[in-house]
Amino acid sequence: MKFIDLFCGIGGFHQALTNLGYKCVYACDIDPKCRETYFENYGIKPEGDIRSINIKKIPKFDILTSGFPCQTFSKAGNQRGFDDDRGLLFFSICKIVKYHKPKYLILENVKNIATHDKGNTWNVIKKNIKKLGYYTYDTPLILNAMQFGIPQNRERAIILCKRKDFGILQDKPSLKIVKTISIGSIIRDNEYEDNKKYRIKGKLKATEQIWNSFLKILSENDINIPKFPIWTDWWDSNGDGTTITRKDPKLSDKENSKLIKNRQIAFYTKYKRWIDKNREFYKTNIKLLKPWLTESRKNKLWQGAVRKLEWQAGDLLDNTMKTVLWTSRGSGIRVKKPDYIPTLVAMSMVPVYGAESRFLTPRELCRLQSFSEDFKFNEKFIYKQLGNAVNVKVIQSSANFLINEKPLFKIKKKH
Repeated sequence: MKFIDLFCGIGGFHQALTNLGYKCVYACDIDPKCRETYFENYGIKPEGDIRSINIKKIPKFDILTSGFPCQTFSKAGNQRGFDDDRGLLFFSICKIVKYHKPKYLILENVKNIATHDKGNTWNVIKKNIKKLGYYTYDTPLILNAMQFGIPQNRERAIILCKRKDFGILQDKPSLKIVKTISIGSIIRDNEYEDNKKYRIKGKLKATEQIWNSFLKILSENDINIPKFPIWTDWWDSNGDGTTITRKDPKLSDKENSKLIKNRQIAFYTKYKRWIDKNREFYKTNIKLLKPWLTESRKNKLWQGAVRKLEWQAGDLLDNTMKTVLWTSRGSGIRVKKPDYIPTLVAMSMVPVYGAESRFLTPRELCRLQSFSEDFKFNEKFIYKQLGNAVNVKVIQSSANFLINEKPLFKIKKKH
């Protein structure tokens, strides 16, 4: 069978369906860098903006695949849905479906699309799919990459559709319970030397060392790591050194003083619960923590959000930054167990692999999205592209379930 790849990105759908033996006859994407990567890997030159293509010239096909833009439905975006031009791109897909009438549709989007606007967005999508003559489930499948043995907590809505004259859909599958997974599945020992160029330095290296010394103090004195966010700028002050106390150059000193005071009151009111816990923690352990805090603040690299730590790794045998995965975010340093990483996003929040004090590499992140080992990429753009990509293994299993009626998850035989 033949398929087309709309909003193709770097070809997650392409790899998934060609792995099942299907042939791609057409692709399109508005991003020129994605089109370059697609051509480099698959030898197909995608067209550009879907709104500008001549749908009559699309070759005959059996399967339509599309990871249509998710920003307008994502919790990380503005959630304007169909009020945003990008949200309306779904209807461009509908026009192609109406004209070509393929046998199957496989669509992907963020989990939030199922509940966006109190379910109204999904109802519009479902209504249009059924109006075009297709069966689909009452709600999309919400699949997590971890259910397929992939160490990434990536939940996505998968919309499976079958043309009505091809029969009804299988019963909606029971979702698999996530079992033990490990980030070690994407790490290769033979790549150790090559990976040295991804080691952290400068501000991030200083941050790692400072928080390591903090964790060492707690460990040596049998103090549990707080489960609440650790805001060192509020231990002994009112947010000094943060954006809260940043002056507005257009205002007078008196006006700035009033502005900062109002910000401090508003922030404390909003986060009183956590700030009070922080101050109590510091007060209880001040003899141990004050020297550390004083010395750490002297380091000019340790400024801004990196002074906040969110330890979400629980209790490990060795509570250090060397035994975890961590990310520098706009809201602070977030620490996780080294079993899986949070969802890859189209932003530069690349996790740090603590064991080697380095970022996860582009090749490792390709493995997280189940791309083949020979996948070619431009390192300058690949992080963002992978954040926008579909997971190959999840899509391949979903397509196999829809078209060939194979189990969504592998069933282990009992011996």
